[in-house]
Amino acid sequence: MLRCNSLFPAAAVLALWSITGGLPLEAKRMDDVVVMKGGDRFTGEVKKLEKGILYFKASYMLEPLQLDWARVERLESKDQYTVSIGGTRRRNGLIGVEPKPLGFALQANGAETRVPLADVVSIVPVEEGFWTQLTGSIDYGFSFTSGNNTAQSSLSTQVAYLAESWSARMTASSVFNRQTGAARSGRNTLDFLYTKALSQNWFAGATATLLNSEQQDLTLRSTGGGLVGRDFVKSGTSGLFAFAGVVFSREQYSSFGGGQQAEAQFQVRLFKSTFKTLQFNAMLAAYPNLSTLGRVRLSTESYLKIELVKDLYWKLSIYENYDNRPPGNAPGNDFGTTTSFGWTF
Repeated sequence: MLRCNSLFPAAAVLALWSITGGLPLEAKRMDDVVVMKGGDRFTGEVKKLEKGILYFKASYMLEPLQLDWARVERLESKDQYTVSIGGTRRRNGLIGVEPKPLGFALQANGAETRVPLADVVSIVPVEEGFWTQLTGSIDYGFSFTSGNNTAQSSLSTQVAYLAESWSARMTASSVFNRQTGAARSGRNTLDFLYTKALSQNWFAGATATLLNSEQQDLTLRSTGGGLVGRDFVKSGTSGLFAFAGVVFSREQYSSFGGGQQAEAQFQVRLFKSTFKTLQFNAMLAAYPNLSTLGRVRLSTESYLKIELVKDLYWKLSIYENYDNRPPGNAPGNDFGTTTSFGWTF
């Protein structure tokens, strides 16, 4: 039987390496200029644009300012940035903002692209090192009830990398429950998603998932395959995309053997944020079995994050896995909730 952290180390290592990774090989310029609609003017360095917030730091500031992207009147920078515009378009180049109706300008490969300010999803510096471009979070939660000696421990992390034409994200979680007089339960997951842009809104890619669930007597289910998807909504503060494909899975149950099978895959993912104060993410997946017709697996995960102080947050997570026709006498459902505190990097 896999133990609590058996699927977790790979993602945890990526998270730690990204935190301690090398610095950029060249110092960033400090002559970027931002002018707000109210007339405030700042000179320094554009750090990044994320979830509708422009992070800007001058040499005399201890911490970057958080500016409302929608209220930026003008921006000038001579540094290279990776910019995500709407759908799946990502470009490297020089950035600038001019008063309406000119909007946001991106200069790349000798050509200039202009789009409305609201179409710009993210801006990050073009760094020299791989590890300096990783983003993610890590959180942990623990609860104990003395009346019935119930304890729950949860640990999760996610790491993402955004390149000019592709992106990759890995998420891992581990939940352990123990109660005196009752069977213990645990759940470990590892999810990987790779996407490559095909056009403005369409993408292709691959997905892989590992799942261990003591509640369902599932020692390990490994799933992997290809996908084609589309972005329906993509802005700095919200997103909605879906994809479909065919995956192959291998199952091993604790009380009996397992087997290999082919499944169709349909997934919908949604996120919504109010700047950095409140973030909501949801995923719903369906796996109709192509080898055993009539068998369908459903999986859903969602979480709500509330920022407490800079980069520190509280998170409530809900998950469920359902199998309408599990092999043998294995339970068909695994449902749970966790709360945790975490750090975004």
